[in-house]
Amino acid sequence: MKNSFRTKYGIIKGVASCEYYEGNTIKECSLNSQNQILTKYGVLIPQFDDSEDRKKFIKSMSFYKSGALKSIALNDQTEIKTSLGTFPAELLTFYESGEIKRLFPLNGKITGYWGEEDEYGLAPLLDLNLGFDRIKTKVISIYFYESGKIKGLTLWPKDTLTVPLSIGKISVRIGITFYEDGKVKSFEPNIPTRIDTPLGTILAYNSIASGINGDLNSVNLYQDGTIESLMTSTDKILITNTRGKRQSFEPSLRPNPLFLDKKEIVPLIIEFNQNKVRFIDKYEYCISNCSFKVVSSTVLKELESCGGDCSSCSSCNSCSSYSSCS
Repeated sequence: MKNSFRTKYGIIKGVASCEYYEGNTIKECSLNSQNQILTKYGVLIPQFDDSEDRKKFIKSMSFYKSGALKSIALNDQTEIKTSLGTFPAELLTFYESGEIKRLFPLNGKITGYWGEEDEYGLAPLLDLNLGFDRIKTKVISIYFYESGKIKGLTLWPKDTLTVPLSIGKISVRIGITFYEDGKVKSFEPNIPTRIDTPLGTILAYNSIASGINGDLNSVNLYQDGTIESLMTSTDKILITNTRGKRQSFEPSLRPNPLFLDKKEIVPLIIEFNQNKVRFIDKYEYCISNCSFKVVSSTVLKELESCGGDCSSCSSCNSCSSYSSCS
């Protein structure tokens, strides 16, 4: 294996390992000596020293097939100037055009000796202008459109944001995304939250939201602010069509992947598209041809009766619909 190769950013030296695309163009590499990579965001030094306890053993750089830089793990936290402001970064990803796609202020290794709380303690407080407000918060990552406008935030598990929407102020956890004009596109409710829909008011909450990233959230809005889709962990929808035929949909239960003797709630997914509503990405109804009623699901009582421990509905004390868990 060659220990150096030529790129559009210059000759990269000290290559410890690398992978190639078909055609022998470089895909990604790890480095063991210092290199300086000139980008539109200044000179960046990819990771070449992973001797510190919290540093991940990670590929130093990755590339698109075109040779454009796709990602870079920085050897030291570096100040990066963006359209939102200047922020510290330990990991960056890029669009093929060279514009920043994601910025990670930290990229530490979580181990038995260095936990999430330790990493959170190092997280910088960022000053962000989100259009609806200027806020100060810690984030796991900032997601950008290629234009430089903000596309989304992934929050630390212990943090929340208060977001003003047409439906009122909403407490958000895990993540939030935006349309390019700055309007809110999606969010993850921190507590069960009442959302007005064409079917009636539904309590939106994803009891099993993973928190891995803030791109895919349980409440999604159209650009005009109306509801596109949501998840509910507590509500049951009763449907009656014009012929008197009845059907219902509600959350379900499944084995808990961590505790096999327990179960957890699988939220009901409801999507809206003009005059149609779809449940579980499968069953579709014409809203004007049916009547709908929103009632409390029996899933929480079932969870208790089958040995569930309510760990999946941690916000139950925030909402009377969760009272059976308290």
